[in-house]
Amino acid sequence: MYAARLELDLPYSSSLKDKRQTIRSVRDRLRKKNVSVVESDNQDFWQRATLEIAVAAVSRGAAEEKREEVRRFLLNYDELMVADWREDFVKL
Repeated sequence: MYAARLELDLPYSSSLKDKRQTIRSVRDRLRKKNVSVVESDNQDFWQRATLEIAVAAVSRGAAEEKREEVRRFLLNYDELMVADWREDFVKL
């Protein structure tokens, strides 16, 4: 299993409504890639978000491939910047 905690900056967000729309879009797109996502902190700040993501995979190699897919997606998402990325691979 792969898990990550992401601190995101949302420089184009001008309200909590804008933030929620951006986070909902990110969350929906990641879920289509079979990635679990939850906003875990900074709910009251409209230009900051903390997301926790998790991926269950049959092998570490498969988890690393999914991690790279998620990383490419987030780094190319124009409406946000990744401020911090902490990750861990967990063997269950």
